[in-house]
Amino acid sequence: MPIKADMILSVTLLEHVPNNAKAARSMFLSLNSGGTTHHYVPCKWHPYAICLRLVGPRAQRWLIKVLRPAAVEVSGYPAFFHYCTPMAMKRLFEKSGFVDVKVQPFYRATDYFAFFIPAFLVVAAFENLCKWLRMSTFSSGFVISARKN
Repeated sequence: MPIKADMILSVTLLEHVPNNAKAARSMFLSLNSGGTTHHYVPCKWHPYAICLRLVGPRAQRWLIKVLRPAAVEVSGYPAFFHYCTPMAMKRLFEKSGFVDVKVQPFYRATDYFAFFIPAFLVVAAFENLCKWLRMSTFSSGFVISARKN
C-alpha cells in the first residue's frame, strides 16, 4: 500500500536527485488532498554550485577535506542540480499538478568561500547585487512551497 502524507519536507536534498521531474510527481502522488510540500534548494547558478559542477565529485570530496574539514561528514555527495533554479522548479511543480506554488529566494552562502577572504568578499558583493536587482536565478538557494488540491 502506498504511503500517503500531509506534508513533505526537505533541506538541501533536491540538488542531489538526478531526475527532479520524477521526484516532484512522486511527491504529488504521495500527498493527501490538501497536503503541502516545502523544500530548501541550492540554486544551480550560484558561484558555489557552479564551482561544484566544474570540479566534479571526486575533486569536490578532496577539496572539502582540505578547505572545509568540519563539513566532511555532511557534504560531498554527487549533485546534479536538475531543475534547481527558482523558476524552473516552480514550473516543474506546477506541471506536476501542484497549486499555490510559491518560491522565496535567499542570498547568503558566502560561508563556502570563508577559507579565502577575497573570494568571500567577491561572492558577498555578488549576492548583495543579485538581491538588490532581484535576480533570483543567481540566488544562493530558495524555498519552494506548494499544495496538492
